[in-house]
Amino acid sequence: MTVVTHTPPVIGFIGTGHIATFHSKMLKHSGVPLVRGGCFDIDTTRAEVFAQASGSTVMASADEVIASSDMVYICTWTSEHQHLVDACIAAGKPFFCEKPLGVSFEQAKQMHATASSSSLTHQCGLILRRSPAYLWARELITDPAAGAVMSVVFRDDQFIPIQGHYKSTWRSDKEKAGAGTLLEHSIHDVDMLRFLIGDVESVSARATYRHNIDGIEDCVAASVQFVNGAIGTLTTIWHDNLSRPSLRHVEVFCENRTVIIAGDDWFGPVSWSDADGTTGSLEGETLTDKTAPLALTDANPDGAFVRDAASRQPAFPDFSIALEAHRIVEAMYRSARDNGNSVTVASVQ
Repeated sequence: MTVVTHTPPVIGFIGTGHIATFHSKMLKHSGVPLVRGGCFDIDTTRAEVFAQASGSTVMASADEVIASSDMVYICTWTSEHQHLVDACIAAGKPFFCEKPLGVSFEQAKQMHATASSSSLTHQCGLILRRSPAYLWARELITDPAAGAVMSVVFRDDQFIPIQGHYKSTWRSDKEKAGAGTLLEHSIHDVDMLRFLIGDVESVSARATYRHNIDGIEDCVAASVQFVNGAIGTLTTIWHDNLSRPSLRHVEVFCENRTVIIAGDDWFGPVSWSDADGTTGSLEGETLTDKTAPLALTDANPDGAFVRDAASRQPAFPDFSIALEAHRIVEAMYRSARDNGNSVTVASVQ
């Protein structure tokens, strides 16, 4: 095993599509010193476009990217994640793996086990853990003045990403994607339900397949029972309205406070109203400044990963966080396959 170490570190990308471009831009905005290393994609044209925009160098294989990098971004379709994580571990290279970890809960368990035992810095793509909007909402919800949380209504919709600017045609292939909107998109939302409200006790879910794509659900409606007694709903939809951007709308009802996250996932606005008539709203730079002390060491998830990996420190969120989201998602799928009957999350092992 040859471990390459440079200062500043060399960053490699495997997969150069929409999400890789997002992370590349976030790295640029982070201001963290780094060197653009190799990139690889089975679509050579896409890799060349990414390389020209980012300053990376197109390489002939994923193995070449791993060998020449200090740390690696894995931004391929989901079924490729596990063996690429294994390759990074074998080479001793820290890695950032996009969500979901794998095409199944079983695969996610295996990946968590190998990543944890490797002692390498690793991070998963559940970036909303550092979102100013969700960080501030969590502060409002957990404030004792809000009272106990009672209910949450979480809606997430986007056009099915096999079209439009996503161009993720692989998301119509269950062998590559594993499943549809719940796993591939709303694993973010399941993670945010845990982050905002608390651990989930049980779920009941229904799924539909309007696009008639084998194994790829395009709508899921789930009821959620939380350990703390709160209840909620999650509705996630892949439609065909290309004029509508990807949107989340979250309403949290506490005994004495209502909190609403609308608009942008990162910059809000986040609005609230209290039993005494007090109201408020934060968005944009004001929201970012307010939540800066809440965002651990760095609100930029990509800058944080590079810093943590360079200093050989644990990164956040790691695969243990992702695994718990996978567990809840699996419980929802089991319920949907069983006509919506309730499934206890703890039974998913």
